[in-house]
Amino acid sequence: MNDLNIQHQVTSYECGADHLLKPESFMHFCQEAAETHASGNNLGYEWSISNGMIWVEVQGDFEFVRRPSWKEVIHVRSNTGKASALQARRFVELSDGDGNIIARADLMWVLIDVNSRRPIPLKRAMAQMPDQCPPIISTELTIATDFEKVETIEMVAPRRDVDFNGHINNGAYLIWALETLPENLTPGAAPKRFRINFKRETFAGTAISIEHRQAGKQTQHSITGEGELRAEIVIDWE
Repeated sequence: MNDLNIQHQVTSYECGADHLLKPESFMHFCQEAAETHASGNNLGYEWSISNGMIWVEVQGDFEFVRRPSWKEVIHVRSNTGKASALQARRFVELSDGDGNIIARADLMWVLIDVNSRRPIPLKRAMAQMPDQCPPIISTELTIATDFEKVETIEMVAPRRDVDFNGHINNGAYLIWALETLPENLTPGAAPKRFRINFKRETFAGTAISIEHRQAGKQTQHSITGEGELRAEIVIDWE
C-alpha cells in the first residue's frame, strides 16, 4: 500500500488569530488524509458504509515541531497498517517546502458496526491492508502523575459538532477542552503535543462535564457525558 502524498495550502479558516494552524485543524487534516488514502485503496467511507460499518478513531497522538502559517503550502504524507486484530494504525506527517517535518500524528482506528456500534475484527471485515504497522513517528508523551484539579465546566454537546457518522466529531473534544480551560490557567502559548483517547461516542444534546487538571506545563481534560467517560485529553504546552 503506497503512501498518500498530497499538497495543501493552509487557509484562513484553519488558522487562529496568530495566523498559525489551529491544533484542531491538524486533527481535521488527519481525518481527511485517512479518508483520501483509504478511499484510494477501496477501504474508505463508501466501502465501509456499504458493508454496514464505519471507521472510528480511538486514540491519537499529535505533535507540532512548528505550526504552519496561513497560505503556506505544506506536504501531507500518510499510510496505514494493522496494529492488532481489531485496530489499524495510521501515521500522518506534515512537512514544509524544504522537506522538514513540521507536524506528525500517530493514530489508532477501528471498524464498528453501524447498528450495534461494536468493533468488528479487521479480518472479518475483509479489510485488506498491510500486516506491518507503519513507523511510529510521534514523540512519546510522558504523562505527569501530580495533576491538581483546577475547574469543572458543564455544557451540552451542540448539533454543530455532529459529523456524517452521526456522532460528535473527534476534533470537537479538543475544541471543548481548549475553549473551556480558563485563559489564566493556560500554562503556555499553544499546545505542543497532545494525546486523545476516545472512550465512547457522544451525540448532540448530551449533557457534558469537562474536568480540567494541571501539572506544570501539562493539562489533563476528562470529558464525561451522562456519567460515562467519553474522551480524555493530555496536552503539553509550549
